[in-house]
Order: sequence, then C-alpha cells, then structure tokens
Amino acid sequence: MKKIFCSLVFILIFVSSAAANVRAFGNFRAEVPAGWNGELQGSTLVIKNPSANASIAIAFNKMGKADLSDIVERLYIQMDGRDLEQDEDGDYSFSFVNTAGAESVALVTGGDGYYLVISMSGFEDENLTSDFEKILDSIDWED
Repeated sequence: MKKIFCSLVFILIFVSSAAANVRAFGNFRAEVPAGWNGELQGSTLVIKNPSANASIAIAFNKMGKADLSDIVERLYIQMDGRDLEQDEDGDYSFSFVNTAGAESVALVTGGDGYYLVISMSGFEDENLTSDFEKILDSIDWED
C-alpha cells in the first residue's frame, strides 16, 4: 500500500510539473509551450522557441479615447506594414519585417477598453505550427 501511495504521489508531482506554463500579463494570460521561454517585458509577454528563431510577442494596452482603427493605423505606419486586412470580426492583420530582419505578421484586436497586438515571426516553420496554434488559442482574458 505504501508503494502504491508513493507511486501515486510521484505521478502527481510529475504531471503537475509537466503541465502547461501559463503566464499572466496585465488582464490576460497565455500558455508557454514546453521548452519555450516566456518572459514578461513590461506589458508584453515574449515567448520564444528553444532555438530563438521563432517568437510571439503579445502586448496589451488601454485604448484610451482612440478607436481600434486609429491604433492600427499608427502601428501600421510605425512598423512599416504591408497587406493590411480586416476580418469579419473587426480584427486587423498586416505583415512587416521586425528589427531582426525577420518576416513577421501582426494581429491586432480590441475590446473592453483594451487592445492586443500579437506579433509573430518564424511561423513559416511547419514544425512549430502546433506550438504557435497552442499559444494563440490559449490567450485569454483573466477575470
């Protein structure tokens, strides 16, 4: 009985340590996949893969008196964006080259007085697609 109990405790410890690393930033949270590094930089969560050739930066800020289209226009100009699109939900996306020279994409969404800017680079690597999807799917408003 003691061996079974010790085995169960070991399994529970292992499972809890292998669970997703969820990082909170501001009023939001996102999951950092196993092996990836998630670092808070002010109001931005930067998540990089182990070889640091792919990343997602999730930044949030209060909208203030601006509306989302004004914010997107400023970001688009600042980031020297191209191919600006708006989807049926009112969210925006555009391509840009980041400061490291990597092809990147920005997704911009807003609501409840906040806006999120999600920028991704290295997403062309098909081996990382599921990790990118996990991160994007895990972004959630923290009550």
